[in-house]
Amino acid sequence: MVKQLFIDEAFNLNLYDSQIKQIKEHGIELNNRKERNSFSIYIGNNEIECEKHSLAYLLNKELPYYSNKTTSIFCENALETALKRVLIDFYNIDKKVLLYLGKFPEFGFDVDGGSILARQLIDSLKIRCKLDLVFIRKNKEVYQDEFVHSIRYVEYKDAFNNKFVRRLENLDTNLEALKNYEQYNKVITAHVSKFFGIKPDDNSFWNRAILFPMFCTSSYKRAGENVLEEYTELESIVIKNVSKIITPSKQEQKDLLNDYECNKSRISVIPRGINPLIKFKQQGKLGNRFKIVYIGSIKPQKNNIDALHVLNELINKGYQAEMHFICTIQDKSIYEDMENYIHGKNLEQYVFFHFEVSQSDMPEILDNMDINISVSNWETFGRGIFEGISAGLPTFVLEHLEVVKEICADNIGVRYSKSYKEMASEIIHVCNDSELYLQMHNALKTIARTVSYKNEQQRLLKAIFD
Repeated sequence: MVKQLFIDEAFNLNLYDSQIKQIKEHGIELNNRKERNSFSIYIGNNEIECEKHSLAYLLNKELPYYSNKTTSIFCENALETALKRVLIDFYNIDKKVLLYLGKFPEFGFDVDGGSILARQLIDSLKIRCKLDLVFIRKNKEVYQDEFVHSIRYVEYKDAFNNKFVRRLENLDTNLEALKNYEQYNKVITAHVSKFFGIKPDDNSFWNRAILFPMFCTSSYKRAGENVLEEYTELESIVIKNVSKIITPSKQEQKDLLNDYECNKSRISVIPRGINPLIKFKQQGKLGNRFKIVYIGSIKPQKNNIDALHVLNELINKGYQAEMHFICTIQDKSIYEDMENYIHGKNLEQYVFFHFEVSQSDMPEILDNMDINISVSNWETFGRGIFEGISAGLPTFVLEHLEVVKEICADNIGVRYSKSYKEMASEIIHVCNDSELYLQMHNALKTIARTVSYKNEQQRLLKAIFD
């Protein structure tokens, strides 16, 4: 129960008499004064009224509810929840946060996991604190948001060089991006390399630094990439010194502890949230004709060619399967190998590429799919896998993806295979058993709730602001 709490004049509260009575019974005082700094919070049941305010907390619904958005979910004890969140928001509104990003949340494609995390962080922070953004840009990109206090840009030297070399050559770029960090309560970045160049003994910086690692040496190596020794040494400096690390999986947490002797108490494990526009669709029966989706960039990590092997196995066994890649091309040589394979096996009519798909367009594509797969070499979370799961698509992955097992456990909606041949056989087995297919579909609802966008946002805010 909330006890002896005080809601300050910053909030324009619109409450019914019965709600006010309930609040007073909790020992909470209310001031119904004019909003401060053009920031207002509404607590009530009126969805139309909430549009007038920066943040709105709808009773009987999952919170917070943003202005101009209409999606909400039933939640018990909503008033209690709303009051707690009002106070958290109030305590943080005057805090200054610097967010340093290498991904643009609204430039070109935003299917990339880093871009989606960038959007989540910006949306979560911009109306709860004084948020300053610094972006790395490669092609004169720009970003605008009226709720962000300030936006700056830094540019990488030789932006298209090997990524490990590029990051090592741009330590001064990081220092430019993070200048005047002393004025901020929190300094956050969404890749370990963005903190390269900060001195190990600069405790003034590290004490306010929060890191989303994204990918570190062990993950890169499992994904089939070669990492420079100097790069790993700089990772170690960052990981050992930041005040807080937020990772999407226990597997990445395990790597951080084993590889860098990181203090476990500084690590928060918070699964990524999936695009709320993706809806859990109703699935029908599956026969010999079906569509498979593989979500992920074309690069060594994603092992894309094995997805074509799965398709070829299915076609050779008489199934009218289609393989749909939702992707961007990050490695041209792999894409060329895929094209050669497609032509060599006469698969042109069965393979479809959806390049640089925006998050707003993703739901429509997924709504036309039947099966979701991943043959990735490694994931620290596997956002594409969980996007398919959130759409209700029975899912097939390779068994070495421990991060998927971590969240999905023994959920029957996800099946694990040792190889692409075994995966093709598993798909055929499910296709020939309509009841099993529907059981898999229905079982995925529990996972979809676990990786909801709102669930991630609430946990992120708690971790960032303690």
